[in-house]
Amino acid sequence: MQIMAQADWYILKAENREVHGPIDLGQLRSWAAEAKISPLDKVSNDGRESWQRAPMVPELQMDWLIEMPDNYLYGPTSVGTLQEFLATGEIDEHVTVINCREGTIGRLSEQPFYSASPQHMRSADTVFQGTQMPGDPTVTDSTLKQRVAWLEKQVIELQRDLGLAEEYNAYLRQQFIEATGRSPL
Repeated sequence: MQIMAQADWYILKAENREVHGPIDLGQLRSWAAEAKISPLDKVSNDGRESWQRAPMVPELQMDWLIEMPDNYLYGPTSVGTLQEFLATGEIDEHVTVINCREGTIGRLSEQPFYSASPQHMRSADTVFQGTQMPGDPTVTDSTLKQRVAWLEKQVIELQRDLGLAEEYNAYLRQQFIEATGRSPL
């Protein structure tokens, strides 16, 4: 996908399949920085003919994986999302984060942006102010918080189920190889 800075960007929200746009790259960057773009959302800048996952667009700086307290990975996502998770108590400064672009791993508190993070001034009551997509008057801060919490819980549960399915698949594959002496198709 060719990167363009014009008002040719569209975002396809994974949670409800709604398309927003056209918007310019600056607005898209702003949404990513404000944690309004999930790792599963897709973007297009070719008139909605092709889509790619938002974290694949380097300009959005969705470079971070978060090792959640239950050892499941969330992301790649932005520094804004790290700050929101910190402000809402979903993670703390001891959580492990991975910078996918640089290939580094460390504690959140060791990251250069941590000391400048506004999490100490933010709270669960204020963190979601203004996070709804433009033109959606039905979304309130309360319903948005509930929806985000529910979606994040669903992602974690689905990641857990996927991990179990992959383990079971590996087990069945090994059983098949041992029984037949060959790999399954």
